[in-house]
Amino acid sequence: VAAVGGVIWKQQAQVNAARNVDASDVLGIYADGRPVIVNGNGVVTEADPNLPTLTEYFDYTCHACADLDAYMGKDLTTWAAEGHYNIELQPVITVNMDYLKPATSASLVVAQKAPDKWVDFHHALLAYFRAQFQASNGTVVQNLDASWKQVKVIAAEVGVPSDVIDTFPVNAVEDYLKASTTAWQNAGYNGRGNGLGTPELVKDHSTVIPLGTQLGELRQSIASAFGITDSASQGTTETPVPEATEPSQSGADEAQSSETTDSSN
Repeated sequence: VAAVGGVIWKQQAQVNAARNVDASDVLGIYADGRPVIVNGNGVVTEADPNLPTLTEYFDYTCHACADLDAYMGKDLTTWAAEGHYNIELQPVITVNMDYLKPATSASLVVAQKAPDKWVDFHHALLAYFRAQFQASNGTVVQNLDASWKQVKVIAAEVGVPSDVIDTFPVNAVEDYLKASTTAWQNAGYNGRGNGLGTPELVKDHSTVIPLGTQLGELRQSIASAFGITDSASQGTTETPVPEATEPSQSGADEAQSSETTDSSN
């Protein structure tokens, strides 16, 4: 009985520690709201000024972002790793389900402590959300503690070291996401028009790459924009581009039918 009690106490202590963190300590250089950057040098904290830059704004609980990532996300990070461009993966708030906070928190921890695992972890976080959304299952993604536990499982599955996983906070990104979202909303990019939603793709911090209507065409337009001639593709069929997800005021009740919410509500 004492042994069982000790295990329970230890588990509760881990939960309490994960809930009570200093965000600036956990996030380190990312505390100011900056993106995770990938280029030919791997995961880096500063972009290579000699390369063009592709910025992707996303929310780990945006189904349109998850669909885009399933179709071409690995292509986008592979092209960056091959040295074609810097890719900035910038978490922001649009849907804001509970899963967003542990997922983003863990993502930024892994970027610092296990950068060689970050790309796989990032894609796996979005893939898990996509599976839950497609199943209309909000049991985990709309529960903060359940999301935190699941994020740790996903990290283990892609090979993040256990000593890094043990440092995952439940939520260290309230201020981070406020800062990144405000900067995103205030950015005066050419081609944005009146709409704002995720995913949003931007070339060289200046011009929005239109999502269009077909993912295959979008993939080709990105390749063309950065002078990439590689013909290999994650997706080979004509797949409609999912409608971009607009920022939501609440985000808590978005899972079942549609994530797109009029931001004026």
